[in-house]
Amino acid sequence: MADDTTLQDADGGPEDLDAVADRLEAALERIVRHLDTMRPAHPAAELTARLDGLIGRLRDALGYPRD
Repeated sequence: MADDTTLQDADGGPEDLDAVADRLEAALERIVRHLDTMRPAHPAAELTARLDGLIGRLRDALGYPRD
């Protein structure tokens, strides 16, 4: 079964992509602040791999080439 990738707001209507981007940016800012408070010497390899994967999926969805 295919995943439903349609973005919907709380009322079930299509969600504004700018609002989605703002929420994603806010989430990434929270991750950065959390990592800053932990002060790791190097981010955990697993977390780095997961974030790289998410960034790759986002680039694919937006039609950007991967690095």
